[in-house]
Amino acid sequence: MTVDPLQLWKDSLEDQPKVSSGGGDNFAGWYAERITDIEPDPDALVPTDFVFTFAQAALVSALDALSPTTSPSAGIDGFADAWEQALLASAIVVAPLTFIPPSSPATTFSAVASAIIDVSSIEAGKAKLAELVSAPPVANAQDSLFPVKFREATLLLTVTISGTNSVTPTPGPLTASNVPLV
Repeated sequence: MTVDPLQLWKDSLEDQPKVSSGGGDNFAGWYAERITDIEPDPDALVPTDFVFTFAQAALVSALDALSPTTSPSAGIDGFADAWEQALLASAIVVAPLTFIPPSSPATTFSAVASAIIDVSSIEAGKAKLAELVSAPPVANAQDSLFPVKFREATLLLTVTISGTNSVTPTPGPLTASNVPLV
């Protein structure tokens, strides 16, 4: 599945209940809904089965642990750090027979040893979130850059998958690096 259109990110965030504290559940649920069932870019990787399990509880915990602040920079940094913690705690499962196009024994995984979100892509996403510091205050939630920047940060995420190829009789290592997660 591709990432929802921006308008859906805006509308669904606007519909979230507004709370003065302890809103980690609301935000984490909102974000998890936006990225449920995402799959890698099919031009970079064609999965037979791909499961991304976002660590929603880790995001809730990290957000609820944030100290109140009047500093916009500290607040945005806190959100970005919580987002990073949740992504690093998330799990990706990629099934064998997934391939890097075009399909051939040398580009088809016979076994997948690991699938991880690239830290460099998380850092790029955090930089995108940091742009919120200069966002102007808005009266209308539809004009907020908050959902815009979280969507843009999500679109920057990449994953690296490592394992063995399907060459016979002797399979070799196979890595798909910097595959766009969405």
